[in-house]
Amino acid sequence: MGLFKHSKQPSAPLPVLSLQLSTPQDKVFKPNDTVTGHVSLSTPIPINPQAVDVSLWGHSSVWLRTSHHNTTHDDHRHTDYTHYRDNAPLFAVTSNLLQHAQTLQPGQNYTFPFSFRVPQGTGLNRMGCYKMDTDDRWTAQPHLLPPTFFWGSRPDDPDNASISYGITARLICPGISAGKHNNNQDPLSATTPILFQPLNPHLNAPLSVVRYPKRLTLSSSSLTGQDPASLGLRQKLSDRFSKDTPKLDFEAAIELPDLLTAGAEFRFRTAFAVLEKSANVVAVPAITFRVLKLELLDFTFIRAPCDREANSMMGGYHYKTPENAVNGVYSGQEDTVYREKKTLLNAVPGETTVVLEEVLASEGDEKKTEQARSCQVWFTSRVPGFTPPSFRSFAISRNYRVRAKLQVEIGGKKFEVEAESHVGALGSAA
Repeated sequence: MGLFKHSKQPSAPLPVLSLQLSTPQDKVFKPNDTVTGHVSLSTPIPINPQAVDVSLWGHSSVWLRTSHHNTTHDDHRHTDYTHYRDNAPLFAVTSNLLQHAQTLQPGQNYTFPFSFRVPQGTGLNRMGCYKMDTDDRWTAQPHLLPPTFFWGSRPDDPDNASISYGITARLICPGISAGKHNNNQDPLSATTPILFQPLNPHLNAPLSVVRYPKRLTLSSSSLTGQDPASLGLRQKLSDRFSKDTPKLDFEAAIELPDLLTAGAEFRFRTAFAVLEKSANVVAVPAITFRVLKLELLDFTFIRAPCDREANSMMGGYHYKTPENAVNGVYSGQEDTVYREKKTLLNAVPGETTVVLEEVLASEGDEKKTEQARSCQVWFTSRVPGFTPPSFRSFAISRNYRVRAKLQVEIGGKKFEVEAESHVGALGSAA
């Protein structure tokens, strides 16, 4: 017999609570979809639960961390950390599946079905929770639900932001808990995440483009009908300095779409138009259009107020409240993060050559043919299917731009045209 004995009695075995959805794990829910499933409960001892709650919820979470070094009077260096957190519920719908009070017996498996309708937006207003309620990179007002989203390396590490959705079941029963946090008993619970994407209101919208023109000039003997490859160095030098060199002023334009869809093809085009030409221009040579670069740029904006309850250690732990507690009135200090990422896209075709065709022209009563003064070329690309839709929420937002760089070769000379266009909306695939 030892000198000491444990004063803590061994805890009784806990009931087993599980949650099962009726749909596959990779099912993507949309607004007004129905989420169904059931909660299973078995217990090793008789229990008298007060409730079996199940909740459908959406949540926005941000954790940012900065550090600074301090030196004490004895030259000892240490690092202090400042933590910024934003925990914002988007919505929560809860139902008690226990129809009436009853004693649950061992040896039986109790099943409680549930059904929820996914809402379209959040009705919450978070005015006064951030440094600037009017900063249009985000919104503090009620808005459409954003898609499931994660930015960062790991959810339990700092410098991450997430928008998540899920179903949580809780057993509310005296004497049964999963643990204690700050003298509060945590109920036994089970959670299953779900994927969510908003509807795409622009899915079948007609093509809408933004035009970026550039005026260019070609001075070359190739405009007299000579093959550009036949022009020697002496002729090119003469063209450069002679006032009699044929001259063509033209416009090259890129037209980029302002509505995109994840996983879908999109079209963009380049256009050529003659603006002015000298009298000695005989013909415009063949024009080659090349796509040098096509990029999809995504911009992520994140904000979070200073977490005044967190300690200055790396983990930023709380002494009184959980780290994921919903924060309220603005704490007086805020950190923001801006990240840009580029995704290279392929364009089809990569290049194409156009010869301006002969068209009918009228000069008084006389009809004749002349070379057309304009042409356009269409290119096709595709947005990667894993691209999250653009959105704007309380503390996290995502928007996109398309950057294109094209080369226009005419008469043996190469011109570059570049444009970066804001995408009005990048929607989900369906």
